Amino acid sequence: MTEAKKLSSLKLLAKRYARANRITLHQALDLVAVKLGFANWTKLISVSKNDWMPSSEQMASVEALVAHAFPAADFQTGHPEAMTRRFAFLEQAEHGMIGGHAYRLQVAFHDVIMAGDGWSITVPENPGASPIVQTSTENDGKCPVFNPEFLQKALSLVRDRAVQVRGEISTDWPRRSTKPDIEGVVRHPLWGRDSGVWFCLHCDGKITGTQIAQNLWHCPGCGASPIDIFDTAFWCEDEGKSLSPVKTDGAVNGDKPDFRVVDDRPKLELNEGRITLLIRSALLDDATNISEKLGALQAQISVDDENDVWISLDDHLWPHDKEPVQALIVAAQLGLEVELESMWSSIPFAWPGLGELTSSTSEYTQMMLDAYAQYDRSPGKQP
Repeated sequence: MTEAKKLSSLKLLAKRYARANRITLHQALDLVAVKLGFANWTKLISVSKNDWMPSSEQMASVEALVAHAFPAADFQTGHPEAMTRRFAFLEQAEHGMIGGHAYRLQVAFHDVIMAGDGWSITVPENPGASPIVQTSTENDGKCPVFNPEFLQKALSLVRDRAVQVRGEISTDWPRRSTKPDIEGVVRHPLWGRDSGVWFCLHCDGKITGTQIAQNLWHCPGCGASPIDIFDTAFWCEDEGKSLSPVKTDGAVNGDKPDFRVVDDRPKLELNEGRITLLIRSALLDDATNISEKLGALQAQISVDDENDVWISLDDHLWPHDKEPVQALIVAAQLGLEVELESMWSSIPFAWPGLGELTSSTSEYTQMMLDAYAQYDRSPGKQP
């Protein structure tokens, strides 16, 4: 790849990144430059004029950056270097052992997650939220998170990492967003507005500047994210004067974990689309020539509320006396009842009988072209 093409590719990747994350193009270009070791995009362009070109590994790292999706709010503010540090942090996954049980610790969208075999612990971005402990089964004596000693050590590790993540977020935000002034006024990290009173769109709560800053701009009442916090209750006729203040006990980092049993085993959920796909595939198995294959593709398949199936086959393409054996077998395997019927519809090509002479699509296509040529008329020509 030439220098010009590589720079063009970098610009295209930056453009995709900007569109995906709703940031300006110059921010995305600077972020790409920082990823490649430059202070900003201008420095990168300057060096490229002296025959510098990104290596294949560097191009791959930028492609990986673009492939990762982040919440748009994360990029409304912040220097490219800070955003790059956060990306590198989220990209990392640590592995370790607690009492003989392996775990993986990583960050996803500012939530810190520790996961092992059949269990996970999540400390949300919201400082006021309780840790979430998920298991695939009830307490069977085997899952380590039901052991108080193991759980305490695991929570300690996850919470320590959460403190680091929240520190990264605070670094990206304006100082006034996390430190109220003497009158309790704080600045919204996304909208940039200053106020001492804030309102939650999610729960209609009235929040002081000190409360919202301490809780990293999550509603201390319902846990709504910063995107739901506004300086005016524009959805109320009285602009929020009648809304009640959010009451909190000042606790941050709920101590009591929220245990949840999550059945993560794969389940077959049959719906109309999936049933239709399987039945049509089975019809293709039944087809022995091109006409029948076209009939399988053109068949009208409908599924009712009880998952019973109606199959309508075109008489021009599917023999009237031929039973779709494989389709019936598949339906029986799925526990479905099938109704068969014939129909007449507009056929895709003239001489449908030609398709009965071959099972090869290419051979059928040539036969069809030859037949049309005899009339000096092909499917792409007007008569």
